[in-house]
Amino acid sequence: MWSWSARGLVVCAAVVLATSFAGEVHGLGDSLAVFRPIVLIGCLVVLGLVWRWRGAQVLAVLACLAALWHGAGFLPHGNPRDRVDLTLYQKNMLFRPSDCTLQMADLRQANADVVTLQEVSRVNLAMLDNISDLYPYQLVCDAHSVGKVAVLSRTPLLHETCARAPGMASAVTDVRGILVQVVSVHIYWPWLHSQQDHATALIKEISQLEGGVTVIGGDFNMVASGRTLAWFEQATATARVGRLVRAFDLFGYPLGIDHVLATDGAGTLSVRPQLGSDHFGLVASVAFP
Repeated sequence: MWSWSARGLVVCAAVVLATSFAGEVHGLGDSLAVFRPIVLIGCLVVLGLVWRWRGAQVLAVLACLAALWHGAGFLPHGNPRDRVDLTLYQKNMLFRPSDCTLQMADLRQANADVVTLQEVSRVNLAMLDNISDLYPYQLVCDAHSVGKVAVLSRTPLLHETCARAPGMASAVTDVRGILVQVVSVHIYWPWLHSQQDHATALIKEISQLEGGVTVIGGDFNMVASGRTLAWFEQATATARVGRLVRAFDLFGYPLGIDHVLATDGAGTLSVRPQLGSDHFGLVASVAFP
């Protein structure tokens, strides 16, 4: 009886692992992809129950392949270069009321060329006015009930666009003689929300900039190995900058769901403190091709 129960757990673990790669069939798969390390740990636990069973050995091979696939997301994309053409500060601010003094100080200290923000709500919108001396050019677009998305720049913004689908702001600016398309995105959670439909709608509204480069900062609500990130990279000819880092803590579980993408993906990524938000800030030092 115990042996059959253990085998049943192995089969269930295999189904859950397979489902984490089946986001195109159902959004539950994308949600499980975010927590794939926990799924893999669960597989290891149940494998120990009936290791000599052939089915368990097959699951072990599949789990190793999935671990390699997921682990590839921790590797930095692009080659770090000596020069820095642009710095981008990315932050989900958190919509709830809080003192933004520390966040403003961190923005000033980072002194980035451009800033991408999410969850810019009515209560923290005043922060944008307080840093307008550093970032006089600002585009704020409607997004979700939790707050707007924004692009801030030290240099004038051209072709300012708020996507018809909520959650994306884009504009073009000149940074030291280079035309840069800057995009801020905030994507829905996979399931019970429809991340696939939302991402597809936003991607349709992004056009590649002729003769320039693109940088995207955002809360993608998806890890680096997820399909949503790959879709954005493919549609914009960009790649993820730097290594996969912790951007959000879910009851102590680290999630790398905020990312910076850039043409060629060359550069480095550093993590800033939460400072009253539930997300960590990211600063990308980008080198363009």
